[in-house]
Amino acid sequence: MTLILSIHPLAQLGAILLAFYAAYLGFQRTRSLHLGKSVKFLRERHAIAGSIGLISMLGGIAAGVIMVNRYLLSPDMDLHKAVAMLLLPLGLFGIFSGLFLYLNPKPRKILPAIHGINNLMILVLALVQIVTGVMAYLRYVLKL
Repeated sequence: MTLILSIHPLAQLGAILLAFYAAYLGFQRTRSLHLGKSVKFLRERHAIAGSIGLISMLGGIAAGVIMVNRYLLSPDMDLHKAVAMLLLPLGLFGIFSGLFLYLNPKPRKILPAIHGINNLMILVLALVQIVTGVMAYLRYVLKL
C-alpha cells in the first residue's frame, strides 16, 4: 500500500516541477511583451511543458481522490482537498487558454497576461499542496 500511495506525491512533484519550468519559459515571453527586453521565447517547449505539467496535475487530482477513498478511507485532509478543488478550474483554464494562444498566434497582451497570472496562482497553490501533502504522507502513510 505504501508504494501505491507514494506514486501520487512523486508524480505530482514531477508535474509541479515541469509546470515551474513552463513558468520560467513563459516569463521570458513576459519580459519581451511587457518589460521591453529582447529575449527568445521557446514557444513549442513552453506549450509542451505547460500542457504536460497541467494535465498531469489535473490527473493527480483525480488519482488523489481515488487513493484517499480507496486506501485511506477519507482521513482529515480538508485543506489539501480544498486547494485541489481550487486548482481544478484554474488548471482547466490554464490548459484551454494556453491551447487557444498556441493555436491562434497573434500579437496579444491581455490574454497572455491573464493566462500567466492564472498559472502563477496554480504554482502558488501547488506549493501549498506540497506542504499539506507532505504532512498527510507523514501522518497517514508513514504513520509518523
